[in-house]
Amino acid sequence: LPHLVDWASQATALEAVPIGSRLDGEVIDYVPRYGCRMRVTQVDEAGAEGEAAPADAVSAFCPSGKIADRRDEPVADSVEAGVQAQCRVLFYNYLEASLVVTRRPADMKDTCLVSVTELTPGQLVSGVVSRVTDFGAFVQLSEYVTGLVHLRQLTDVPLATVPKRFQIDAKVKCRVLRVFPEKRLLSLTAKKSLVKDDFQFVSFEQARRNLLVTGYVSTVQAYGAIVSFYGDLFGLIPSEEMAGDEAPAPGMAVKCRIERVNRKRRRLALSLTLEGG
Repeated sequence: LPHLVDWASQATALEAVPIGSRLDGEVIDYVPRYGCRMRVTQVDEAGAEGEAAPADAVSAFCPSGKIADRRDEPVADSVEAGVQAQCRVLFYNYLEASLVVTRRPADMKDTCLVSVTELTPGQLVSGVVSRVTDFGAFVQLSEYVTGLVHLRQLTDVPLATVPKRFQIDAKVKCRVLRVFPEKRLLSLTAKKSLVKDDFQFVSFEQARRNLLVTGYVSTVQAYGAIVSFYGDLFGLIPSEEMAGDEAPAPGMAVKCRIERVNRKRRRLALSLTLEGG
């Protein structure tokens, strides 16, 4: 069906411009109650300026509340037709085939996060607890990005309930565990062993025999304990490596040594014996 094909092509054109991208734009028109429409351009990797997408397929819209840092700040001169202004992509409006952008100076700063795609596993972040539930705490990193610290990720040794220090508005430091761009979700950890560790095991290419790494036990099976790291990295501590009294429990932070690396199958054998690391 032609209209479905057109819809798909418009969505593809929108998604070609990553959320968080900084763009050069030109104001088309402005309605005080709603905002301004813009035509945007971006710079490609070669440095040549070109349309982010065909002008008749993709436009940009900046809501009135995203033009200046303060709502009472005069904006008349900055929203006249033809005015050039930089903006930043917040999300996609598929129904209108348009990018929704912000022009607020505070949002244009490098320190402002507008998308989970700007974060990488292992990255140290700071935020404020915005909500506490039975299964963990939500930490707001910016106006646009909030991540979940699961109950098992709040402390080195998991507790049955959320500790009192994770109260609403409490400031916390965390590390990024996983990023789910498609769902715009973010998983964080506040385990001190991971937050304070100088080395973040984020890539299989970093693996080598006798390397000491810190992770957490994600599951325990009859054949051993699965230790997870950042992203989708994990390794196995064989059951014979774990003494009964010292066997790590699910959720527990653990420091271990890489015993073997199987690069063909991308498998890691771990040991709780740290000597030689």
